[in-house]
Amino acid sequence: MDVDDGQGERLLRDAFKQSIESMEGSKGQIFEIYENTKEDVESTRKMLLELKEQTRKLQDEVDELVRQEQKEKQKLVQVSGNFSNYSEDRIRASYEAVKTVQVKLAIAKEKEYQTRRQRDRLELRLYSMEKTLHMAETLATKLGSVIGYLTSQLSDVVTQMEIVSKNKFLGMQIIKAQENERLRVSREIHDGPAQEMVNLIYQASVAERLVDTRPNEAKANLQELRRQIRTCLADVRQIIFDMRPMTLDDLGLIPALRQLTKKLGEREVLNADLQIDGKEYKFDNHVEVTIFRIVQEALNNVHRHAGTDHASVRMLYTADHLAIMVSDQGKGFDVDELAEERRNPSGDGHFGVIGMEERARIIGATISIASELGKGTRVNIKMPYPQPR
Repeated sequence: MDVDDGQGERLLRDAFKQSIESMEGSKGQIFEIYENTKEDVESTRKMLLELKEQTRKLQDEVDELVRQEQKEKQKLVQVSGNFSNYSEDRIRASYEAVKTVQVKLAIAKEKEYQTRRQRDRLELRLYSMEKTLHMAETLATKLGSVIGYLTSQLSDVVTQMEIVSKNKFLGMQIIKAQENERLRVSREIHDGPAQEMVNLIYQASVAERLVDTRPNEAKANLQELRRQIRTCLADVRQIIFDMRPMTLDDLGLIPALRQLTKKLGEREVLNADLQIDGKEYKFDNHVEVTIFRIVQEALNNVHRHAGTDHASVRMLYTADHLAIMVSDQGKGFDVDELAEERRNPSGDGHFGVIGMEERARIIGATISIASELGKGTRVNIKMPYPQPR
Protein backbone atom coordinates (compact mmCIF):
# COMPACT_ATOMS: atom_id res chain seq x y z
CA MET A 1 0.00 0.00 0.00
CA ASP A 2 2.82 2.38 0.89
CA VAL A 3 4.61 1.61 -2.38
CA ASP A 4 1.43 2.38 -4.36
CA ASP A 5 0.95 5.64 -2.46
CA GLY A 6 4.57 6.57 -3.12
CA GLN A 7 4.21 5.77 -6.82
CA GLY A 8 1.01 7.84 -6.98
CA GLU A 9 2.76 10.79 -5.36
CA ARG A 10 5.66 10.51 -7.80
CA LEU A 11 3.31 10.24 -10.80
CA LEU A 12 1.33 13.28 -9.64
CA ARG A 13 4.51 15.25 -9.04
CA ASP A 14 5.86 14.23 -12.48
CA ALA A 15 2.56 15.21 -14.15
CA PHE A 16 2.67 18.64 -12.53
CA LYS A 17 6.30 19.03 -13.50
CA GLN A 18 5.71 18.02 -17.13
CA SER A 19 2.72 20.37 -17.40
CA ILE A 20 4.74 23.29 -16.10
CA GLU A 21 7.69 22.42 -18.35
CA SER A 22 5.32 22.32 -21.33
CA MET A 23 3.90 25.71 -20.42
CA GLU A 24 7.40 27.05 -19.89
CA GLY A 25 8.27 25.85 -23.40
CA SER A 26 5.16 27.52 -24.80
CA LYS A 27 6.03 30.67 -22.92
CA GLY A 28 9.50 30.59 -24.46
CA GLN A 29 8.00 30.23 -27.95
CA ILE A 30 5.64 33.13 -27.30
CA PHE A 31 8.55 35.28 -26.14
CA GLU A 32 10.44 34.32 -29.28
CA ILE A 33 7.46 35.35 -31.41
CA TYR A 34 7.23 38.56 -29.40
CA GLU A 35 10.91 39.40 -29.91
CA ASN A 36 10.82 38.58 -33.62
CA THR A 37 7.62 40.59 -34.11
CA LYS A 38 9.10 43.47 -32.14
CA GLU A 39 12.12 43.53 -34.47
CA ASP A 40 9.82 43.43 -37.52
CA VAL A 41 7.71 46.27 -36.09
CA GLU A 42 10.77 48.44 -35.56
CA SER A 43 12.00 47.69 -39.08
CA THR A 44 8.57 48.36 -40.58
CA ARG A 45 8.24 51.63 -38.70
CA LYS A 46 11.56 52.73 -40.10
CA MET A 47 10.51 51.75 -43.63
CA LEU A 48 7.20 53.55 -43.17
CA LEU A 49 8.94 56.73 -42.11
CA GLU A 50 11.15 56.54 -45.19
CA LEU A 51 8.09 55.98 -47.43
CA LYS A 52 6.25 58.89 -45.87
CA GLU A 53 9.24 61.13 -46.48
CA GLN A 54 9.49 59.85 -50.05
CA THR A 55 5.74 60.44 -50.58
CA ARG A 56 6.05 63.98 -49.26
CA LYS A 57 8.91 64.70 -51.62
CA LEU A 58 6.96 63.23 -54.56
CA GLN A 59 3.95 65.36 -53.63
CA ASP A 60 6.17 68.45 -53.62
CA GLU A 61 7.58 67.39 -56.99
CA VAL A 62 4.07 66.91 -58.45
CA ASP A 63 2.97 70.30 -57.12
CA GLU A 64 6.03 71.93 -58.65
CA LEU A 65 5.43 70.19 -62.01
CA VAL A 66 1.78 71.29 -61.93
CA ARG A 67 2.92 74.87 -61.47
CA GLN A 68 5.43 74.46 -64.28
CA GLU A 69 2.72 72.98 -66.51
CA GLN A 70 0.44 75.94 -65.85
CA LYS A 71 3.26 78.33 -66.53
CA GLU A 72 4.22 76.64 -69.79
CA LYS A 73 0.58 76.47 -70.88
CA GLN A 74 0.24 80.20 -70.26
CA LYS A 75 3.30 80.80 -72.41
CA LEU A 76 1.85 78.55 -75.12
CA VAL A 77 -1.43 80.45 -75.08
CA GLN A 78 0.44 83.73 -75.39
CA VAL A 79 2.56 82.44 -78.24
CA SER A 80 -0.37 80.79 -80.03
CA GLY A 81 -2.40 84.02 -79.94
CA ASN A 82 0.34 86.07 -81.57
CA PHE A 83 1.61 84.06 -84.54
CA SER A 84 2.76 87.24 -86.19
CA ASN A 85 5.03 88.19 -83.34
CA TYR A 86 6.67 84.74 -82.75
CA SER A 87 8.59 82.52 -85.11
CA GLU A 88 7.64 78.96 -85.92
CA ASP A 89 10.57 77.63 -83.90
CA ARG A 90 9.47 79.63 -80.88
CA ILE A 91 5.95 78.27 -81.12
CA ARG A 92 7.24 74.69 -81.55
CA ALA A 93 9.50 75.12 -78.53
CA SER A 94 6.53 76.20 -76.41
CA TYR A 95 4.57 73.11 -77.45
CA GLU A 96 7.57 70.90 -76.63
CA ALA A 97 8.03 72.53 -73.22
CA VAL A 98 4.41 71.87 -72.29
CA LYS A 99 4.68 68.29 -73.52
CA THR A 100 7.90 67.68 -71.57
CA VAL A 101 6.41 69.03 -68.35
CA GLN A 102 3.27 66.93 -68.83
CA VAL A 103 5.37 63.77 -69.31
CA LYS A 104 7.37 64.51 -66.17
CA LEU A 105 4.14 65.26 -64.32
CA ALA A 106 2.59 61.98 -65.39
CA ILE A 107 5.68 60.03 -64.29
CA ALA A 108 5.77 61.87 -60.96
CA LYS A 109 2.06 61.25 -60.34
CA GLU A 110 2.52 57.54 -61.06
CA LYS A 111 5.46 57.37 -58.66
CA GLU A 112 3.46 59.23 -56.04
CA TYR A 113 0.52 56.86 -56.53
CA GLN A 114 2.68 53.75 -56.23
CA THR A 115 4.52 55.14 -53.20
CA ARG A 116 1.23 56.09 -51.54
CA ARG A 117 -0.16 52.57 -52.13
CA GLN A 118 3.02 51.04 -50.71
CA ARG A 119 2.77 53.36 -47.70
CA ASP A 120 -0.88 52.41 -47.11
CA ARG A 121 -0.11 48.66 -47.33
CA LEU A 122 2.81 49.13 -44.95
CA GLU A 123 0.59 50.99 -42.49
CA LEU A 124 -1.92 48.15 -42.56
CA ARG A 125 0.87 45.63 -42.08
CA LEU A 126 2.30 47.65 -39.20
CA TYR A 127 -1.11 47.83 -37.54
CA SER A 128 -1.49 44.04 -37.81
CA MET A 129 2.04 43.46 -36.49
CA GLU A 130 1.49 45.83 -33.55
CA LYS A 131 -1.73 43.98 -32.76
CA THR A 132 0.14 40.65 -32.85
CA LEU A 133 2.88 42.14 -30.68
CA HIS A 134 0.35 43.31 -28.11
CA MET A 135 -1.38 39.93 -28.12
CA ALA A 136 1.93 38.09 -27.68
CA GLU A 137 2.93 40.40 -24.84
CA THR A 138 -0.45 39.97 -23.11
CA LEU A 139 -0.42 36.19 -23.60
CA ALA A 140 3.14 35.88 -22.33
CA THR A 141 2.26 37.95 -19.25
CA LYS A 142 -0.85 35.90 -18.53
CA LEU A 143 0.98 32.63 -19.14
CA GLY A 144 3.78 33.79 -16.84
CA SER A 145 1.22 34.55 -14.14
CA VAL A 146 -0.41 31.15 -14.62
CA ILE A 147 2.95 29.38 -14.48
CA GLY A 148 3.89 31.32 -11.35
CA TYR A 149 0.56 30.45 -9.75
CA LEU A 150 0.77 26.79 -10.70
CA THR A 151 4.39 26.61 -9.56
CA SER A 152 3.45 27.99 -6.15
CA GLN A 153 0.46 25.65 -6.01
CA LEU A 154 2.66 22.72 -7.02
CA SER A 155 5.09 23.67 -4.28
CA ASP A 156 2.19 23.75 -1.80
CA VAL A 157 0.86 20.41 -3.08
CA VAL A 158 4.29 18.79 -2.88
CA THR A 159 4.77 20.24 0.60
CA GLN A 160 1.38 18.92 1.70
CA MET A 161 2.17 15.54 0.16
CA GLU A 162 5.46 15.46 2.03
CA ILE A 163 3.71 16.49 5.25
CA VAL A 164 1.07 13.80 4.78
CA SER A 165 3.75 11.24 3.98
CA LYS A 166 5.82 12.33 6.96
CA ASN A 167 2.80 12.36 9.27
CA LYS A 168 1.76 8.91 8.05
CA PHE A 169 5.28 7.64 8.55
CA LEU A 170 5.46 9.38 11.93
CA GLY A 171 2.08 7.98 12.94
CA MET A 172 3.17 4.45 12.10
CA GLN A 173 6.42 4.93 13.97
CA ILE A 174 4.59 6.35 16.97
CA ILE A 175 2.33 3.31 17.07
CA LYS A 176 5.33 1.04 16.64
CA ALA A 177 7.24 2.93 19.33
CA GLN A 178 4.28 2.72 21.69
CA GLU A 179 4.00 -1.02 21.16
CA ASN A 180 7.76 -1.45 21.57
CA GLU A 181 7.64 0.61 24.76
CA ARG A 182 4.77 -1.49 26.09
CA LEU A 183 6.67 -4.65 25.19
CA ARG A 184 9.81 -3.31 26.91
CA VAL A 185 7.89 -2.36 30.07
CA SER A 186 6.06 -5.68 30.14
CA ARG A 187 9.36 -7.58 29.75
CA GLU A 188 11.04 -5.50 32.44
CA ILE A 189 8.14 -6.10 34.82
CA HIS A 190 7.99 -9.80 33.92
CA ASP A 191 11.74 -10.40 34.15
CA GLY A 192 12.29 -8.07 37.09
CA PRO A 193 9.66 -7.26 39.73
CA ALA A 194 7.29 -10.07 38.74
CA GLN A 195 9.97 -12.78 39.13
CA GLU A 196 11.22 -11.19 42.31
CA MET A 197 7.69 -11.12 43.73
CA VAL A 198 7.29 -14.82 42.99
CA ASN A 199 10.53 -15.46 44.85
CA LEU A 200 9.42 -13.17 47.68
CA ILE A 201 6.16 -15.07 48.06
CA TYR A 202 8.10 -18.36 48.25
CA GLN A 203 10.56 -16.98 50.84
CA ALA A 204 7.69 -15.52 52.85
CA SER A 205 6.00 -18.94 53.00
CA VAL A 206 9.31 -20.55 54.07
CA ALA A 207 9.77 -17.95 56.82
CA GLU A 208 6.20 -18.49 57.94
CA ARG A 209 6.88 -22.24 58.43
CA LEU A 210 10.12 -21.56 60.31
CA VAL A 211 8.72 -19.01 62.76
CA ASP A 212 7.65 -21.59 65.34
CA THR A 213 10.34 -24.24 64.89
CA ARG A 214 13.47 -22.23 63.98
CA PRO A 215 12.87 -18.58 64.82
CA ASN A 216 16.49 -17.47 64.26
CA GLU A 217 16.51 -18.91 60.73
CA ALA A 218 13.08 -17.37 60.11
CA LYS A 219 14.46 -13.99 61.25
CA ALA A 220 17.40 -14.29 58.86
CA ASN A 221 15.01 -15.17 56.02
CA LEU A 222 12.86 -12.15 56.86
CA GLN A 223 15.91 -9.87 56.75
CA GLU A 224 16.87 -11.25 53.33
CA LEU A 225 13.23 -10.88 52.31
CA ARG A 226 13.32 -7.19 53.30
CA ARG A 227 16.51 -6.64 51.26
CA GLN A 228 14.97 -8.23 48.20
CA ILE A 229 11.79 -6.18 48.63
CA ARG A 230 13.91 -3.03 48.58
CA THR A 231 15.62 -4.20 45.38
CA CYS A 232 12.25 -4.98 43.84
CA LEU A 233 10.93 -1.56 44.88
CA ALA A 234 13.99 0.11 43.31
CA ASP A 235 13.33 -1.74 40.05
CA VAL A 236 9.67 -0.70 40.09
CA ARG A 237 10.63 2.92 40.75
CA GLN A 238 13.11 2.79 37.86
CA ILE A 239 10.39 1.53 35.54
CA ILE A 240 8.06 4.29 36.78
CA PHE A 241 10.78 6.89 36.27
CA ASP A 242 11.42 5.72 32.73
CA MET A 243 7.70 5.96 31.99
CA ARG A 244 7.25 9.34 33.73
CA PRO A 245 9.43 10.64 36.57
CA MET A 246 7.33 11.77 39.52
CA THR A 247 9.97 14.43 40.23
CA LEU A 248 8.89 16.20 37.04
CA ASP A 249 5.37 16.69 38.35
CA ASP A 250 6.38 17.35 41.97
CA LEU A 251 9.49 19.54 41.63
CA GLY A 252 9.81 20.59 37.99
CA LEU A 253 12.10 20.31 35.00
CA ILE A 254 15.55 20.93 36.50
CA PRO A 255 15.23 18.41 39.40
CA ALA A 256 13.87 15.85 36.93
CA LEU A 257 16.85 16.36 34.60
CA ARG A 258 19.25 16.14 37.55
CA GLN A 259 17.63 12.86 38.55
CA LEU A 260 17.81 11.62 34.94
CA THR A 261 21.54 12.31 34.57
CA LYS A 262 22.19 10.85 38.02
CA LYS A 263 20.37 7.62 37.26
CA LEU A 264 22.08 7.26 33.89
CA GLY A 265 25.40 7.47 35.70
CA GLU A 266 24.38 5.08 38.50
CA ARG A 267 23.26 2.52 35.95
CA GLU A 268 26.55 3.00 34.05
CA VAL A 269 24.62 3.89 30.92
CA LEU A 270 26.04 7.36 30.34
CA ASN A 271 28.00 9.97 32.27
CA ALA A 272 26.08 13.18 31.62
CA ASP A 273 27.07 16.57 33.04
CA LEU A 274 24.24 19.00 33.70
CA GLN A 275 24.88 22.75 33.91
CA ILE A 276 22.18 25.39 34.49
CA ASP A 277 22.73 29.13 34.02
CA GLY A 278 20.34 32.02 34.44
CA LYS A 279 17.17 32.44 36.44
CA GLU A 280 14.78 29.51 36.06
CA TYR A 281 11.51 30.12 34.23
CA LYS A 282 8.56 27.88 35.09
CA PHE A 283 6.80 26.55 31.99
CA ASP A 284 3.45 24.83 31.87
CA ASN A 285 3.58 21.20 32.92
CA HIS A 286 3.05 19.75 29.44
CA VAL A 287 5.85 21.97 28.06
CA GLU A 288 8.32 20.83 30.73
CA VAL A 289 7.35 17.20 30.11
CA THR A 290 8.03 17.68 26.40
CA ILE A 291 11.39 19.37 27.00
CA PHE A 292 12.34 16.55 29.38
CA ARG A 293 11.46 13.93 26.74
CA ILE A 294 13.50 15.74 24.07
CA VAL A 295 16.58 15.87 26.31
CA GLN A 296 16.01 12.26 27.37
CA GLU A 297 15.83 11.14 23.74
CA ALA A 298 18.95 13.16 22.86
CA LEU A 299 20.87 11.43 25.67
CA ASN A 300 19.51 8.05 24.56
CA ASN A 301 20.81 8.78 21.07
CA VAL A 302 24.24 9.54 22.52
CA HIS A 303 24.19 6.20 24.32
CA ARG A 304 22.96 4.25 21.27
CA HIS A 305 24.82 5.89 18.41
CA ALA A 306 27.65 8.23 19.49
CA GLY A 307 30.13 5.58 20.57
CA THR A 308 31.01 7.47 23.74
CA ASP A 309 30.03 7.22 27.40
CA HIS A 310 30.09 10.94 28.12
CA ALA A 311 27.70 13.78 27.26
CA SER A 312 26.92 17.26 28.53
CA VAL A 313 23.65 19.13 28.97
CA ARG A 314 23.80 22.93 29.12
CA MET A 315 20.69 24.97 30.02
CA LEU A 316 20.62 28.76 29.74
CA TYR A 317 17.63 30.83 30.84
CA THR A 318 17.85 34.12 28.93
CA ALA A 319 15.54 37.13 29.07
CA ASP A 320 13.11 35.69 26.53
CA HIS A 321 13.83 32.00 25.99
CA LEU A 322 15.35 28.81 27.33
CA ALA A 323 18.32 27.45 25.35
CA ILE A 324 19.45 23.85 25.81
CA MET A 325 22.43 22.15 24.19
CA VAL A 326 23.04 18.41 24.44
CA SER A 327 26.51 17.64 23.10
CA ASP A 328 28.97 14.79 22.89
CA GLN A 329 32.43 14.16 21.48
CA GLY A 330 31.47 10.90 19.80
CA LYS A 331 31.82 9.69 16.25
CA GLY A 332 29.21 12.05 14.77
CA PHE A 333 27.42 11.56 11.45
CA ASP A 334 26.76 13.15 8.06
CA VAL A 335 23.91 15.64 8.50
CA ASP A 336 23.20 15.83 4.74
CA GLU A 337 22.96 12.05 4.52
CA LEU A 338 20.57 12.03 7.49
CA ALA A 339 18.40 14.69 5.83
CA GLU A 340 18.27 12.68 2.58
CA GLU A 341 17.34 9.49 4.41
CA ARG A 342 14.60 11.30 6.30
CA ARG A 343 13.13 12.64 3.04
CA ASN A 344 12.82 9.03 1.86
CA PRO A 345 12.00 7.16 5.07
CA SER A 346 12.05 3.39 4.80
CA GLY A 347 12.64 2.29 8.38
CA ASP A 348 12.71 3.56 11.92
CA GLY A 349 16.41 4.40 12.23
CA HIS A 350 15.78 8.12 12.61
CA PHE A 351 12.49 8.10 14.43
CA GLY A 352 14.23 9.55 17.50
CA VAL A 353 15.24 12.67 15.57
CA ILE A 354 11.82 12.99 13.94
CA GLY A 355 10.15 12.47 17.31
CA MET A 356 12.25 15.23 18.91
CA GLU A 357 11.41 17.63 16.08
CA GLU A 358 7.72 16.79 16.27
CA ARG A 359 7.66 17.28 20.04
CA ALA A 360 9.47 20.62 19.68
CA ARG A 361 7.04 21.77 16.99
CA ILE A 362 4.03 20.97 19.17
CA ILE A 363 5.18 23.22 22.03
CA GLY A 364 6.48 26.00 19.74
CA ALA A 365 10.17 25.27 20.24
CA THR A 366 12.87 25.00 17.57
CA ILE A 367 15.49 22.30 17.36
CA SER A 368 18.63 22.05 15.26
CA ILE A 369 21.22 19.30 14.98
CA ALA A 370 24.86 19.90 14.03
CA SER A 371 27.33 17.07 13.58
CA GLU A 372 30.56 16.17 11.83
CA LEU A 373 32.11 12.76 11.37
CA GLY A 374 34.63 12.21 14.13
CA LYS A 375 33.79 15.51 15.87
CA GLY A 376 30.65 14.70 17.80
CA THR A 377 27.10 16.01 17.73
CA ARG A 378 25.24 19.02 19.15
CA VAL A 379 21.48 19.18 19.63
CA ASN A 380 20.25 22.74 20.23
CA ILE A 381 16.76 23.44 21.56
CA LYS A 382 15.28 26.92 21.85
CA MET A 383 12.02 27.38 23.76
CA PRO A 384 10.61 30.95 23.82
CA TYR A 385 8.77 32.09 26.92
CA PRO A 386 5.03 32.45 26.32
CA GLN A 387 5.15 35.84 28.06
CA PRO A 388 7.91 38.19 29.25
CA ARG A 389 9.50 37.63 32.61
